[in-house]
Amino acid sequence: MKLAAVAALLLAGSATAAVDLRTAVPRPAQVGKGYQLVARSDGFGVKAAPTLDLCGRPTSYPSEKLRVDRLQVDYLKKKTPLGLSVEVVRYKTGGALQALREVRQHAIGCPHRPIDTGLSGVGPLRFTITMLRDAKLARGYVAVRVRAVGKLASGKRVDQTSYAVYQRVGDVLSGIYTFGPNTTAQQRFAFHAAEASTRLLRKLRAAPKGPPA
Repeated sequence: MKLAAVAALLLAGSATAAVDLRTAVPRPAQVGKGYQLVARSDGFGVKAAPTLDLCGRPTSYPSEKLRVDRLQVDYLKKKTPLGLSVEVVRYKTGGALQALREVRQHAIGCPHRPIDTGLSGVGPLRFTITMLRDAKLARGYVAVRVRAVGKLASGKRVDQTSYAVYQRVGDVLSGIYTFGPNTTAQQRFAFHAAEASTRLLRKLRAAPKGPPA
């Protein structure tokens, strides 16, 4: 089965009664020319994977227990090192705002000492988190550049730079995560996708909540 058909089939089952999270997921063309949407085996539901783990383990985020529904997909393009993952999460009332506050606190207060992430085969990592700005994003957003330095269990050195953008409208939180070389192109890529997510979140808020009276 073709990639696009697989993605469409999996996304077709992700709607919820309260909010259709599919409407907050950018189309590949909104991410960048030539990108394809790739469904994730852990991309459906709150039990499949945690949402917040910036500068620490998910257990340090109480808002993880307030998640109600979750959808995450990836975007890849042949012959380019830049990749993207988009995650949208619905929370109990007030949960998305709490999650955004928690991720901001972790971003600002991330210690300089190495942190055990709990990832298999990866030793403690030292994170350098830089707060970024983009006036086109939703109010209260958190945008960061993350540099992670450490070693794998094999002894191989790890030195990776990625970007993460968190924003919310109502009780829905969007997370944009990029990976690739440490270049300004990756930052532009992250903000371009995040701005597309902003527009979709605002449409989600404006959508009718139920049948007309």
